[in-house]
Amino acid sequence: MRKSSTNLYILSLSIVNTIVLIGYILLYGLRSLLYNHCKLTTISSTSYEVFYILIFCYIYPIQITVMLISIYLTASVALNRFIIICLPARMRKFHLRKSSISVIIGICLFCILYCLPFWFEFTHHKEQTTDDSNSIHLTLVLSSFGQGRLFRILMRKYLYLIFVFLLPLLLLISCKTCIIRRLIIQRAKKRLLGTKTHQNNSITLLLLSIVGIFLLTQFPYFLFNLLYAVRGPQYLERTSARLYLTVNNLLSVINASSVFVLYSLFGQEFRHVLRITFCCPKSSSTKHEHYNLI
Repeated sequence: MRKSSTNLYILSLSIVNTIVLIGYILLYGLRSLLYNHCKLTTISSTSYEVFYILIFCYIYPIQITVMLISIYLTASVALNRFIIICLPARMRKFHLRKSSISVIIGICLFCILYCLPFWFEFTHHKEQTTDDSNSIHLTLVLSSFGQGRLFRILMRKYLYLIFVFLLPLLLLISCKTCIIRRLIIQRAKKRLLGTKTHQNNSITLLLLSIVGIFLLTQFPYFLFNLLYAVRGPQYLERTSARLYLTVNNLLSVINASSVFVLYSLFGQEFRHVLRITFCCPKSSSTKHEHYNLI
């Protein structure tokens, strides 16, 4: 199935979303579970908080990078389907397998380079306690680089607005609108001519569903980041902002988890391979059915 350019984009998107989910587990899931467990028992939560602070400076920039890759891969999925449906003859070379691999590699390199400054946004602050234990208290704070005016203006405002918000959003909305319009026109023409078609549009419905869920779940996160950029780090001191961030994190997890569910619903060949792999592997040698996804 990876020979298809569309399946290559979906495969890459699935891998990236898996990394996104692992990041959410490390940054939020385990921390919440262990914190609640420590509250119900006599175990101190200090040890995990120290571990959380230590891994945050590494997991956080990786999380931002893979989320940006996920955004652009979703936009590439929509653009790929737009080319196949709306420009099948003139743009045929752009939806070949080789071109898709080049686009995926280019997206990954761009996102890694774009997110390099976020590796220096936070740092650890060690503080000696004044009690008898004479221990060291570790806190997570913005670094001098992260507090810098240039970083806040460029990375958190203007570059974010252009490369993370406007460009992918406009691409997704325009491609999805053109695809839906083209499908409606094609269906109207066939109905007018009284012709019947056996074309399977399941892959188109799959990609439109992926884009639709992405827009519904990520648009609130875009708005939150814009508010954070305009009002600064003190915005997170509000209870309403932290609650809004929690809801956005939940929506991001839903978006990262939706590709597998949607692919299972719309991909007949994928369901067939899934059954062979996990349910009845012995039947793979006797069954030679081929389901065309497109």
